[in-house]
Amino acid sequence: MPFSIDTTTKRGVLWLVLTGRLDVDEMKAFVTAHNRAIDSFRGSDYRVFCDIRALAPLSPEATTEFERAKSYSAAAPNFRGSAVLAGSSLVGLQHQRTSISSGVMSTELISDDEARCWEHLANVHRVAG
Repeated sequence: MPFSIDTTTKRGVLWLVLTGRLDVDEMKAFVTAHNRAIDSFRGSDYRVFCDIRALAPLSPEATTEFERAKSYSAAAPNFRGSAVLAGSSLVGLQHQRTSISSGVMSTELISDDEARCWEHLANVHRVAG
């Protein structure tokens, strides 16, 4: 599986790992699982930790799907912020572009430093409104 979604390892954290080159069908499956995971928080506050260090650049179609996932999260009133662990500057820039257009960038940190990502998540708190 080119992705994993974990809602139980860290309380209140949606932990995502995406690896390899996801095609559009794999990304659609990710979006469905991602949105279900958000719904599983049942209104409780959550933050997103997204590890894309091993993710290859996405096709335009897969990128559009990924943006749909981010938009779903941005629309959730219980979403508090996100941190993205990126290894490649190209993938990081692609991710940043979709984070801006989907509305999550204002509370997101994109970094290659895992400790910095977790520190950001410990302190970020978007207020829905």
